[in-house]
Amino acid sequence: MEGSPRAISSDANSVTDLERLSYDRAMRRRLVAALLAALAPGGLAAQTMDFACPAPGTTFTYDSGTKVVARGQDGMNCLMDRVGGKPFKISALLFDNPSADGTDTSAYIAALKPERLWPLAVGKRIEARYSAGGQTWNYVLTVVRYEKRTGPGDALIDTFVVEMTESGAKDQRSVTRWWISPADKFAIRYDYSDGAGRANRALVTSVTR
Repeated sequence: MEGSPRAISSDANSVTDLERLSYDRAMRRRLVAALLAALAPGGLAAQTMDFACPAPGTTFTYDSGTKVVARGQDGMNCLMDRVGGKPFKISALLFDNPSADGTDTSAYIAALKPERLWPLAVGKRIEARYSAGGQTWNYVLTVVRYEKRTGPGDALIDTFVVEMTESGAKDQRSVTRWWISPADKFAIRYDYSDGAGRANRALVTSVTR
């Protein structure tokens, strides 16, 4: 009957059931999308990285032409060979020892304790102080973000960006950044700059396994 309270009630219930069904379907779609995003590279599941070294035999070639080959792992150190040079270690995937110029960096690495930054997670931060030759430097290392970056073969890959700020006497300042690839277990890019205008960069252009 026109104007019947029952008819109006029936129509209202019918609309509510349809809306509820539509809402449930939309929520299921959102849940599935969220799960897929979490499992995808760069998704929520990829926002932490446990320490690991590249598989032995993996060769990294830099834009300078320098090649380094992974040889194994010793604790938080990755054992590497410079092709045409001497063996070295990379501590926590960040610091070479000896450095490319042959400097022993053992005391420096022991002071910074970069292994504390692992496992990597955006926002994680450590502080350290290093003294030598009557001077003291303060350091802050932070995992600043997780981003896609052009890597070997011009491919767009997922990376953790680690930033280190250094401050010393007479307003000495420098910033160092590493782009660490979970897929390659290696820093595929490095750059450095300081307040005096000095700068340096290294970019991995190819990886062979």
